[in-house]
Amino acid sequence: MTLRFPAVLTYRPIAIDLVSTLIQHVEGASSDFRHELITAFGEAFNNIAIHGYRDHLDGMLELEAMLLRESITLRLLDNGREVDFGHVEPPDLASMPESGMGVFMIHALVDEVDYRAGSPNVLSLTKRTVSEKAR
Repeated sequence: MTLRFPAVLTYRPIAIDLVSTLIQHVEGASSDFRHELITAFGEAFNNIAIHGYRDHLDGMLELEAMLLRESITLRLLDNGREVDFGHVEPPDLASMPESGMGVFMIHALVDEVDYRAGSPNVLSLTKRTVSEKAR
């Protein structure tokens, strides 16, 4: 399934509501699962809208969702600025920074993060209800 949104923060609540509805169809998705994936998705949406399309109000974000029985993968596609995930430093958590936490949170809250810069940039977030070790 594919959805398209203007990549501006006013559309973030709508995108989050739609992702939340999709999560209902993942077997065994707990409230923690829902909260973690929604938080990671929201951070990714923020980064694309604020940083990827900085100074551009016409940017679009395409969301592809792949639902499996015990997992969901969200692929966010955009044509904004590329992010160099290899050079994103972990935040100093002791200082409680007010910004720069998004990428750290995304990695902490989902099982797999994959980013491919290009045209389009593609960020994939996968969350499972059952750990790989339990399989």
